[in-house]
Amino acid sequence: MRETGSLTDADLLAEAKRERVYGHSYAFEEILHRYERLVFHVARRYFSGIEDAMDASQEAVIKIYNGILRVTLPEDGSLKAWICTVTARSCLDGLRKRRPATVEISEGIYTQTSPSAEENAAANERVRDIIGAISNLPEAHRIVIILRDIQDLSYEEIATALEISVGTVKSRLSRARTSLKKALD
Repeated sequence: MRETGSLTDADLLAEAKRERVYGHSYAFEEILHRYERLVFHVARRYFSGIEDAMDASQEAVIKIYNGILRVTLPEDGSLKAWICTVTARSCLDGLRKRRPATVEISEGIYTQTSPSAEENAAANERVRDIIGAISNLPEAHRIVIILRDIQDLSYEEIATALEISVGTVKSRLSRARTSLKKALD
């Protein structure tokens, strides 16, 4: 067993590919350790219940494991964009099987001052509206808005992960934002 904690994502991926051939999974376990919170966070954006998000996370991990031999990293050598994309696509597959889905707000709204109960309720309602509007976007628009505005990936990372051009990412993101603005006005 080799020490994997100090390896870069590119080195860790290469090690995981070598280990996979021999039936070992130490490097893959390290990949999971590094990105398990990200996988769950992405899944939580798609599913209202924690159990559904956990199930979707497990499905995503299986897809990540199965895809590890085929993945090539972008120049920055980060697995983050690929893992986000695999997870998002896995969640979309799960949603197609389970429609209709509802979205539950699990994260509170925090401000510098203590909001009143009415302000808090209004803010939570606005968040529900935004999440509902994102859920109603076409899949191609939904995934770029989540990867860019929620997961904070760069245009280049999204383009690489989705195997589309940067121009297409920008175009889809613009259309998604326009649709969200119309839906929320």
